[in-house]
Amino acid sequence: MTHFEADAPFAGAPRASRQLATGTVAVPRRKRPFRARWRKASPAVLRHVILIVAVVLFFGPFLWMVLTSFKSSAEALAFPPSFLPREWRFDNYTKVFDVAPFGIYYLNSTIVAVLTTAGQIVTSLAAGFAFSRLHFPGKNVVFVILLAALLVPFEVVFTPLVSLLSSLGWLDSYQGLIVPNIPSILGVFLFRQFFTSFPAEIEDASRVDGAGVWRRMWSVVAPMATPMIGSFAVLSFVYNWNNFFFQFLVATKTEFFTVSVGLTQLQSANAAESFNLLMAGSTLAILPVFVVFLIFQKQIVSAMAGGLR
Repeated sequence: MTHFEADAPFAGAPRASRQLATGTVAVPRRKRPFRARWRKASPAVLRHVILIVAVVLFFGPFLWMVLTSFKSSAEALAFPPSFLPREWRFDNYTKVFDVAPFGIYYLNSTIVAVLTTAGQIVTSLAAGFAFSRLHFPGKNVVFVILLAALLVPFEVVFTPLVSLLSSLGWLDSYQGLIVPNIPSILGVFLFRQFFTSFPAEIEDASRVDGAGVWRRMWSVVAPMATPMIGSFAVLSFVYNWNNFFFQFLVATKTEFFTVSVGLTQLQSANAAESFNLLMAGSTLAILPVFVVFLIFQKQIVSAMAGGLR
């Protein structure tokens, strides 16, 4: 008998004999019934199915628009439609600039969206801070009136607004496209709610150091509100970039058309022949919005996380 056999006397015995000799019995693992496993996994499966359907519903039209922008005019309206272009027409994007002055439209939209967004951030932050921190007569009444104004549709006020802009000579001008949109009731509400949940102890420390209201707001509170500013900047930019109805009423000359208004120039009498160009122009129109979301995605996530706490 070898040394190994002496140390392991049951090495050659059957597995069942070894288990009985050592006093251990292997209990076979009971498989969980399929119904119980499905009941446990079904919520996760349902969530994934809902997410996949949501992605298809929201991303599907965007993908179809991009693919159609590379098709010929005949293929874009062919039935049954083809998913991928049979021939990739990259020149559709250059034709867009030949059919309409899209460079001017882009410049106008950028000027209007950036300046209006900056004005909305400054005024909304200041007004939200005032409604949250300052005490003045009728503060709550004024705030309720502002919230009630949110319920008034724009179609009710656009006639007197356009009449006022006409009397000021602001039609077909940058100030007519920018100034009326600088006040943002939604922005005032969002910043007021943010500052209400903001701890006042930080401001008290700066007040002891002799800081006034404006210095406390811009030097102490505003840097702490960066996530809120970033999130509101995205909302404001997207709204002002796509504010078709108001811009369509104010701008009647081509040199003041924005991208959203300029897209109507591609919907001419030959719309059936330029549907692919319309999709190319629409793709160009949403690119800045997509870039803004990429730039401010961290601020959006931070603001959402702060709102959930």
